Amino acid sequence: MTAKQLDLDSLPAEAVDFLEAVIRGEAVAVVRGGEQLGTLGFTSAVIEGDIVASSRFGQPTVDVPEGVTVVVTAMALSTAARRRLGEAFGEDYMVLDLGDAPEDADILLTHPISLQLLGALRERFPRAEVVVTEIDDEEAGVSYLGPVSRLLDAGASAYLPPRPPPAIASAVDAHVRTVRGRDLDGRAHTRLTSRSKR
Repeated sequence: MTAKQLDLDSLPAEAVDFLEAVIRGEAVAVVRGGEQLGTLGFTSAVIEGDIVASSRFGQPTVDVPEGVTVVVTAMALSTAARRRLGEAFGEDYMVLDLGDAPEDADILLTHPISLQLLGALRERFPRAEVVVTEIDDEEAGVSYLGPVSRLLDAGASAYLPPRPPPAIASAVDAHVRTVRGRDLDGRAHTRLTSRSKR
């Protein structure tokens, strides 16, 4: 079955903006009648070659004071959400949108993205420490949940980052002991409560 084609040049500007956000790896919610149906994803057909960035990511538009650590957000955040994040970092940091940040930015915050997009961001910000994170803030209207959060929400008990087998065994054992300890404490408390009622 041949995939359907969508020519970006034939779409209204607002639709192109949304689709370019998806291509950059940003989460774009699909809504009908005020109810969220899901989020759009993108799989690149480009395995090798140059990645052409949108022209709006040209020259930075913000002057950065001396001694300030620049944090670039590679995710669509409202001005209020970005300001809130900046306030949380403190006055020694400046949180900027991808399009406003200088190439010598210090930190790049991104949600889980494709390897191709990560490579393009590394080219654009070669000095930046890349930090992959998930953000979920209902008050700010921001939700960038990745595969780990989705697995935990679906019922997984825990997540362990890649480690050698002995470290995995130790971490799983610690997790099981913690869970069993909670269960035992809960049962003991229940028994004490029921005995005290007799």
